[in-house]
Amino acid sequence: MVGSAFKKLAAENGMTVAKGVAYGSLRGFAVTLSEGSGYKQIVFTTKFTDPAGKGRLLDLINSTDLKKQYRVLNLNLAPNAVQVVFHDNPGTMKKIMAFLDWFIPLLQEHSATGVNICTECGCEITAGQWVLINGIAYHLHDSCAQKAEREVDAENTQRAEAGGSYLTGTIGALLGATLGAVVWGLVLYSGYVASIVGLVIGFLAEKGYDLLKGKQGKAKVLILILAIVFGVLLGTFAADAITLAEMMSSGELRGFELTDIPAFIFFMLLEEPEYRSVTLQNVGMGLLFAALGVFALLRNTGKAVADTKYTRL
Repeated sequence: MVGSAFKKLAAENGMTVAKGVAYGSLRGFAVTLSEGSGYKQIVFTTKFTDPAGKGRLLDLINSTDLKKQYRVLNLNLAPNAVQVVFHDNPGTMKKIMAFLDWFIPLLQEHSATGVNICTECGCEITAGQWVLINGIAYHLHDSCAQKAEREVDAENTQRAEAGGSYLTGTIGALLGATLGAVVWGLVLYSGYVASIVGLVIGFLAEKGYDLLKGKQGKAKVLILILAIVFGVLLGTFAADAITLAEMMSSGELRGFELTDIPAFIFFMLLEEPEYRSVTLQNVGMGLLFAALGVFALLRNTGKAVADTKYTRL
């Protein structure tokens, strides 16, 4: 997505807006502008011809408080790109312009290649084209663009043909979520609900999925979501089971055995509206906190299993 401020910046620099991004030459560098909820992103597609120069630039970056001065949330130097993510709120564009005034001369001084250099082969472009790979625009030779497309196709095919099983992955995810449910139940029994516990369930579910050789395909995210929901439900009822076990042990519930707990909970859900209401509230709160805890994990997993997207611009 590209908002009005980035569209204005793109227009002022003769850049193009298409496919949800703005791309083109910005002060001599190949740049992609995009944004989302709460952030703006600038990506310079460039190579560093001098590793020592790249190192010196990294030292300068690390010695500067980018967050305070320019609202930079993250700056990542990849082999063929520099990704800069800004916190987006009123006044951010002024910070971005100040950042560009500071950063672009540093790129020029530390051997970063400009828009006229192909990031695939490192040679000057006389006849080239723009391509979009996972939302980032690259200026490449025609032949290099074709090579990149073949590599993307091969990578996607390899991922689709990779081994593993959704069945064994599901079993592993459920086993992992069950372990997480124990933690959830103990925390809930103690009177707390925390998003970190949702993250624990998600982490263990994914670990179980991978340990049992789950297929690294798009369905993995759905399986993990179902496993996390299962873990929250199981943990919620586990907290009630602990309470009932204590009541039986203390004599408050006479005539019941521990083996009666599942049936007792089921009966309460059917026959006791107050218990059913409280349980639904606990489940709803648990799912909310779990969602907050595992959002980043699921997003990263989704990116890891998604096909690489390649578009000629």
